[in-house]
Amino acid sequence: MLLFNLGQEHKFLGKAAKTAAQYSYPFYYVIYTLGFFLTLYIGIRELFIYIFIPLTVYLINNFTRSRLKRKRPFQELDIKLLLEHKGSPSCPSNHAACAVVIAFAFTQTAVYHNSPALTVLGIVFIILALFTGLSRVVCGIHYPKDIALGWFIGLIGWIIEYNILKLFL
Repeated sequence: MLLFNLGQEHKFLGKAAKTAAQYSYPFYYVIYTLGFFLTLYIGIRELFIYIFIPLTVYLINNFTRSRLKRKRPFQELDIKLLLEHKGSPSCPSNHAACAVVIAFAFTQTAVYHNSPALTVLGIVFIILALFTGLSRVVCGIHYPKDIALGWFIGLIGWIIEYNILKLFL
């Protein structure tokens, strides 16, 4: 309840969380597109990895969601939503999983490209992915466990799939 009330009690934090929650998907689409073009420059093997892993993480996350069918906090608790949202399943968070896996994909591409500036930018994207998840909790859209499981699926999906694909490609 502390996180849910944070946006209500502190107007600036509420507005910041609302903005982050609202614009995180378009932001990460832009990052993903930039990384796509960077990876295209590097080579077809890295391009395949860059496309394949986020796609499978998204599919695994949605499969898990469809099985768990967990309601959102605003459907179960007496909290005020900071952002309009429909009542689709909540756990695990697509925003959290996708933001983390896209941030790691971008960062790995930057490291492979041997670009310190882009690597630092990738690390910033990873930190922003964490804020994206937290903003969804403050807005009342997700429980903290939804976000944690989304981060876990994004991170573990990236680590496992990346290491497997590197063996075979």
